[in-house]
Amino acid sequence: MHRMEHITGDSKGYGFVEFESDEVAKIVADTMNNYLFCERLLKCEFMPPEKVHENLFRGSQKTFRKPSHPAVKRYNKKRTPQEKTRMTERLLKNEKRLRKRLAEKGIDYDFPGFDPTPVCTPTALERRKSQPAEADEDEITIKLPPTSVKSTTQKTKKTTKLQKKINPKKRK
Repeated sequence: MHRMEHITGDSKGYGFVEFESDEVAKIVADTMNNYLFCERLLKCEFMPPEKVHENLFRGSQKTFRKPSHPAVKRYNKKRTPQEKTRMTERLLKNEKRLRKRLAEKGIDYDFPGFDPTPVCTPTALERRKSQPAEADEDEITIKLPPTSVKSTTQKTKKTTKLQKKINPKKRK
């Protein structure tokens, strides 16, 4: 029986094999011990029947079923046009309520809000392209030297360190 992790179904890295005959089990354990299998070294030991727990092989006939992810299924669900309009109305209503609550508390904060048009539609892409890029005066642009220049400077630093180790300066 191969032991698997309950949540993911991944192997735990160990397992148990049950034989009808103790002699066969001993031969297999001796033969397969320290056997290289799929880049792993197998460790096999014979367990006498007295040491085997009665519930060791309980549930060994069950196959692993991957867990369902209901939240992911709900999110990726195909929606009807009525469901989409209801969802859009709900999101716009929540956004309006949030803006009202912020205004009541005296917080002047503007956020983009919910846009019911999908991001990847041609009109949305054209709108995004037509908007000018905002340039901040506080923006800092860092330009790094090409990798070839960087690697040569690193090499020269390394060689000077090596030269210092090889030719240490003599002190008086």
